[in-house]
Amino acid sequence: MAVYVEERLCKGCALCVHFCPKDVLNLSEKRNEKGYNIVEVGYPEKCTYCELCEMNCPDFALFVIDERAERKTAKRAKGAK
Repeated sequence: MAVYVEERLCKGCALCVHFCPKDVLNLSEKRNEKGYNIVEVGYPEKCTYCELCEMNCPDFALFVIDERAERKTAKRAKGAK
């Protein structure tokens, strides 16, 4: 998965949902400890790693990791030894 949601920081504003061009995220029925409905990753396979959700989150409640790039970097580092 490429998008990670920090549930305790999410206030359910849904800005990330609004800005996601691929409809990867949605507002869930699940509530965090503050009582906010939190965002969930509904379709991780659709993620294009554009980071628009991360850039538009006012509470830094989610982040994107391009696991494909990490694997390539790790593979290069391993080959360099």
